[in-house]
Amino acid sequence: MLEISPWETLVKLLTDSLLNCTGAHDDVPHSKTFLRSLPATYIASLAVATAVSMGTLCLTVLHFVYIYFYITHSGRRLQIVLLACTAPLVSILALVAMYMPRVWFLAHLLSFLYFSFALWVIICLLLHIFGGHRALVAKMMQHLQYVEIATPPFCCLFPCLPKVRLEGKKIRWCEWMVMQAPVVRLFATLISLVIYFEYQDKGLVPLKVLDFVTLPSLLAGIYGTHMLVTTVSRMDELMSYRYIVVFRLLDFFFMVFGLQQPVFDFLARYGAFGCGTVLPAIETSFYWKNFFTVMEAFCVTLISTVLLQPSKSSFFDKHPSCRSMSSARSTITDVDTDESTT
Repeated sequence: MLEISPWETLVKLLTDSLLNCTGAHDDVPHSKTFLRSLPATYIASLAVATAVSMGTLCLTVLHFVYIYFYITHSGRRLQIVLLACTAPLVSILALVAMYMPRVWFLAHLLSFLYFSFALWVIICLLLHIFGGHRALVAKMMQHLQYVEIATPPFCCLFPCLPKVRLEGKKIRWCEWMVMQAPVVRLFATLISLVIYFEYQDKGLVPLKVLDFVTLPSLLAGIYGTHMLVTTVSRMDELMSYRYIVVFRLLDFFFMVFGLQQPVFDFLARYGAFGCGTVLPAIETSFYWKNFFTVMEAFCVTLISTVLLQPSKSSFFDKHPSCRSMSSARSTITDVDTDESTT
């Protein structure tokens, strides 16, 4: 019996499988065929995922009501709507992929594309809070001296990164790092779809190569976002908005979503899901990956509902609590002014 080297095992895990599942669910069934022959476990998981996804949509409708009635500026309202759509959109795409196993690749690509776009939106929201790039840089120059570059995802590999002196040009570079991520991801998505629909399973290796080639763009976008937000997070102006809460929720959700795909893919090729009962091994793993994605989207939506209530965030400037806080600040400012003049 021939021994397989560790290198050959690794290549087989990345491009093929350690299992011999020839003849057992080689083809991914159509949704009708798939739904007719479901065991109890799959029926229960579909029912739970559907109910949870509907719960996510209901909470999102509540978010939209708050955004419509309590945010004055239309530009800020649009940016927050786009961010609020992240969890429900990812949830719906994952749920559709559970009902239609052949759609999992398209659902994953669209979700990944929207996450990349949301990174840019979160920076646009930051610029809007301060009134644009120039106003942000001017405010940062008043209160800060350095750009914080010891941030994820590179701070773990390079813990001794030096501090960089704050300049408007460097802030602009951070913005461009974030902006290029959704642009590159859009082109990568279109190329991935062409490869997948043209070559199906035979295009697996080119797809993995494409993911590897575009990985630096994604990491640069995440790094630019972290540098900007970590640097600006030290400023008091952001505290009342709870902007860091919005960013951390999006950041953590994106991290979990991005890590799940390769982890479940590796587990399937290693044999953790066997040869599959109603689906091939890879599609079985992605079915359960999508189930967990639906749960995670609901948790993110629920947490944001609790932590970003209109009474707790200055984004909702038309809410009575924000008006009272604003009037209290103006009263304190007037009193301080009178005392200084006397």
